[in-house]
Amino acid sequence: MKLEKVRKDASEKIEELDNPESIRTPGRTWTRYPEVSPEESEVEPGIETEGEVKVLQGGKAVSEAGEKLFDAVKFDEDKLTAVHAANLNSVIYIRSEGEAEVKITYEDEADTFAHVVVDAEKNSELTLTEEFRNKGLLTSINEVYVGENATVNYGAVEASDSELTYSRRKAVVGDYGTINWLNSQFTGDLKRTKIETVLKGDGSETEKLAVWYPTGEQHNDISMHAYHYGENTRCQMDSRAVVDDEARSVYEGLQHVGDRADETQSFQDESVLMLSDKCEVDASPKLMINDPNVEASHAASAGNLPEKELHYLKSRGLTEDQARRLIVKGYFEPVIGDISLPELKESIREEVTKKLAK
Repeated sequence: MKLEKVRKDASEKIEELDNPESIRTPGRTWTRYPEVSPEESEVEPGIETEGEVKVLQGGKAVSEAGEKLFDAVKFDEDKLTAVHAANLNSVIYIRSEGEAEVKITYEDEADTFAHVVVDAEKNSELTLTEEFRNKGLLTSINEVYVGENATVNYGAVEASDSELTYSRRKAVVGDYGTINWLNSQFTGDLKRTKIETVLKGDGSETEKLAVWYPTGEQHNDISMHAYHYGENTRCQMDSRAVVDDEARSVYEGLQHVGDRADETQSFQDESVLMLSDKCEVDASPKLMINDPNVEASHAASAGNLPEKELHYLKSRGLTEDQARRLIVKGYFEPVIGDISLPELKESIREEVTKKLAK
């Protein structure tokens, strides 16, 4: 596959396609996308590697990825994936062969259309982190192929100052493979993220952790889907959000269990703390069970700042502002504390602190 052909085919599809679907409530479409006019630009992400891993960029990455590029995520899935494909300016191919770490950082001023394809070979273990701190329009797609008994730990910090951030992440997991996702979102006007895991192999597993903190008039739209097709598969999805000012949070979670996915265990929990009576929150957790021999549950909750905790902290000498900050930090900790990547964990804590300082 040639990069020029990908761009050409996608450009021809853009006008035929609709924007990504989002959950709706009666009489209201929660997420409205701005018209985008991408500017042609060059992007040079910073890449750090360690261990047994092969990393290619540009045309070499496209060639090495072959049919796996735009296979898990189709380039004509929706209008924004087509815009992404038509304007690709960063393609990275990663093959892990043993234990390895890769860190990618995007800090360009220009519009960024970043695509990463990952091949985790049998018995390998890869830790991949991406930090997005760019200024322009951002689209980011990850296609992750997890081989037999391989493990991929993926973490993202989305702190780009963009009018629109569109992230699409998908993994296909083989027998006894594991994919662990962490996605965090802080700055930017409209952020739309969809994370999917296809547990194709027997004994395959996934954990999805997510935190987001919209303030002002920010809008965050998050979807997390897990598809159980193999036997004895596992999924745990946990997310925490804090929403302030006139910001909005939209969440959709799906656990789909196929008719041959015996002994599956799949759990989902989403919690939101609302700091303002002007902010808006909507959640839609869903189960689709086609095999009776499974364990599965889902939950979603939203609540205001706990008055008892606020009163207690103030009675111990803290100001109301100090008490609010402490409660917010503590609210995120059940998820942040589970992050196994120390550097990423600290980056997320720093972003939470920056939000509180504003």
